[in-house]
Amino acid sequence: MPYLLGIDVGTSSTKSELFDLEGNSIAVAQEEYPIISPNVGYAEEDPENGWWKALQNTVKIVLKTSKVNPKEILGVCVSGTNACVAVDREGKAIINAIMQLDNRSIKYADKIRETVGEEKVFQITGNRIASGTFLAPTILWIKENMPKVFEKTYKFMVPTGFITMKLTGKYTIDLSRCSTTLLYRIGREKGWSQELCKILDIPLEKLPEAYISKEVVGEVCDEASKLTGLARGTQVVAGCMDTVGAAVGSAIVEEGEAFYTLGTLGRFCCCMSEPKFDKRFINICHAIEDRWLAMALMQGGGLSMRWFRDELATVAIERAKILGKSAYQIIDEEAEKVPAGSRGIIFLPYLSGEKSPIWDPYARGVLFGFTAMHKMGEVARAVMEGVAYSLRHNIEVFEEAGFSIPKVRVGGGGVKSRLWRKIIADVTGKTVEVTKMLATETFGDALIAGLGTGVYRSLGEIKKMVKVDEEILPDAVNHKRYTGMFELYKRIYDHLREDFAELSKMEVS
Repeated sequence: MPYLLGIDVGTSSTKSELFDLEGNSIAVAQEEYPIISPNVGYAEEDPENGWWKALQNTVKIVLKTSKVNPKEILGVCVSGTNACVAVDREGKAIINAIMQLDNRSIKYADKIRETVGEEKVFQITGNRIASGTFLAPTILWIKENMPKVFEKTYKFMVPTGFITMKLTGKYTIDLSRCSTTLLYRIGREKGWSQELCKILDIPLEKLPEAYISKEVVGEVCDEASKLTGLARGTQVVAGCMDTVGAAVGSAIVEEGEAFYTLGTLGRFCCCMSEPKFDKRFINICHAIEDRWLAMALMQGGGLSMRWFRDELATVAIERAKILGKSAYQIIDEEAEKVPAGSRGIIFLPYLSGEKSPIWDPYARGVLFGFTAMHKMGEVARAVMEGVAYSLRHNIEVFEEAGFSIPKVRVGGGGVKSRLWRKIIADVTGKTVEVTKMLATETFGDALIAGLGTGVYRSLGEIKKMVKVDEEILPDAVNHKRYTGMFELYKRIYDHLREDFAELSKMEVS
């Protein structure tokens, strides 16, 4: 039987998953790696020993457990998180990747704003100016603070392109990730903006060649074949940002369809058939021609729960070892005992600043209202509710912009929690559709690989393969309770906004 391989290089881990042509998962493997923070506000990862090693290990496990002949894999697609990766002519990362959670380039975003202007950048690229999320400010930071690294850099790449290069030897970037560079025209006329590159003094030759996500850009080379076990000559498509993989894996391909992916970061998107961009969102090219996604990016999604697990729920970790469960299962069980509203605790999930909708790099996480009487379950539920509040906040902005959102299709690791997806329905007041395949990124990657290699001929084929497994209706009583808490959630941030900015000016060791 022929197969397709989807690989998602996430912020916290890399997952490799093998699918048959009917969309059934055959084997999956996942490996975590750390976020490196050498200074306050910095977020880095090791592309070579983190992402690339994790890919090698997970692909080998998938091949071993599935017992599939590598020659039966027709195509590979890689999706990924957002980061700036400086590589030399041999394809080696010169420094650690600077992640989108990183805040060091804030003043370089300000420089672009002063030099070019917010409105002009938006007219050219379809996006607002912001640090972290977009490559240009980070490239400028490297240029000024690491001039030798800038000089040595052959190409500035993103995680998807970096891994695709490791597999094929080709230096590429897909259109969805071009959309998050602030250097690319993403409307009907596409291409690197020579004007912006000239003004910012970023050489065009340091940027990789751009492709549509499903385009085949190369084949698995000899070295990659030896390291991963994939067959030499296996076709590899350009890939996409993780959000786009999730969109395809959720069958969000038509005007007005909406989905929410709760991974390390939260991402809420609506599909557009016209490039009508709003600067309150991140606007990106879809993997499908003549489609775009308006995206709200929330930096404290699953990251918030991972932080809670690792730093505040050590008891759950120990209990999980004894019971043979995951720590997240134990946390869920405790949180389920707590009523809606977490007995008065409100969590602001701004652990790495925040993008949509407040666009405040100085925002910080807050646990508001807890007392000595509160226990782990209340705090755990408050973390889940805080992430859901951030989603509701963004849905409000989308509806103000004219989008109609009666229901939201969800996916991602976070919604494995039945409690969390019920909280999402109750907080937002929207019907939540849970797809049968929760790993929407890797599933979408496999579907994109199938489109690129000619396995699938139409979007209709893809839409039929995405099944809704559960529909969750919001509870009216809980929604009313959450509405009051949500209004307070917004006011807490408003009251603290200036304090967050002041805190950022202080030296914190």
